Amino acid sequence: MILDERTTTVYSSISQPLIGFWGATASQVKDIYEAYKSLWSSTPNEAYARDVYDSLVAIALTEDMACPIAWLSAELRFEAFAAATGDRKWAALMDLTYGPAIKDDRALDLYNERMTREL
Repeated sequence: MILDERTTTVYSSISQPLIGFWGATASQVKDIYEAYKSLWSSTPNEAYARDVYDSLVAIALTEDMACPIAWLSAELRFEAFAAATGDRKWAALMDLTYGPAIKDDRALDLYNERMTREL
């Protein structure tokens, strides 16, 4: 795969915290990059997508999560969905409604976190 200079720069800057903080594998970095591209294509500009990414990385670092890379991937995809629909509340409700079949406290906590998250 031949990457242009901008793509290489974005890929490199995204992969640094993943590898540095969490020892991400190449496939994990690729998954996060794909989620990031989805967010980037759903937002007005790359700077906004980068701000969202940086905010989510900061949350993952402060929360000391067990699986931060999986969480980051899921939340980047959610943020892309919310940006694409233009309605964060509706996007969170759809994810809660059509997500995992079993609705437990974690699903409700995630819904509440998404509704109150400041990026």
